[in-house]
Amino acid sequence: MTSFKRITLAFACLASISGLAFAQQFEEGEHFHAIGSPTAPSTDQVEVVEAFAYPCPACRNFMPVISEWANGLPEHVKLTHLPVGLQPGWEVFARVYYTAEVLGLGQDAHEAMFKAVHDERRQFRSIEDVAEVYVPFGVEVEEFVNTSQSFAVDGRMRGNRNDIMQYGIRGTPTMVVQGKWRVSPTDFSSYQELLEAVDYLIALETEALESHAGEGQATSAQ
Repeated sequence: MTSFKRITLAFACLASISGLAFAQQFEEGEHFHAIGSPTAPSTDQVEVVEAFAYPCPACRNFMPVISEWANGLPEHVKLTHLPVGLQPGWEVFARVYYTAEVLGLGQDAHEAMFKAVHDERRQFRSIEDVAEVYVPFGVEVEEFVNTSQSFAVDGRMRGNRNDIMQYGIRGTPTMVVQGKWRVSPTDFSSYQELLEAVDYLIALETEALESHAGEGQATSAQ
């Protein structure tokens, strides 16, 4: 199946699944906000970013909601996480997230850190303490600590700071769609409604991809 056909099919599926989102009228400036200098979007994917922080209680509450939502995303929609260090002491948790990413740990490890902070109320006095959370996932404390100081993690941290500034992130959780739109829970009465607005934006960006792919095919046929 061609990329164009996959996007077309995904758009039809998304429109069917997200009927509630299309039924509600979401308005720019009220439910979502344009990012001043948007990044160049992908030509074949809709990229969705969740800005979060492990110490953030609202992010802990949002975690199961967004996890369930993510399970139903079409193939052409890519969800990534952006750890945010807006409060004193939070930046170390951003480094922890990228360390786990470099080590190839997945969603279970991501959720385990949330649970360690909020459900188990574990106290972390050093990176070695944090590393203990990942031991059940087959990572030794020394390996985790060494990786946290690696060039790969340092590079991600530099990119992280740029992304936070680029997207205008001022609170967590915050969603960013295709590098163009910022969506905040402060504009909604529930996380479900927030995600309906995200679905709405995904549909708009999917339609733009479909249009772009169609133009490309027309040009090739000439």
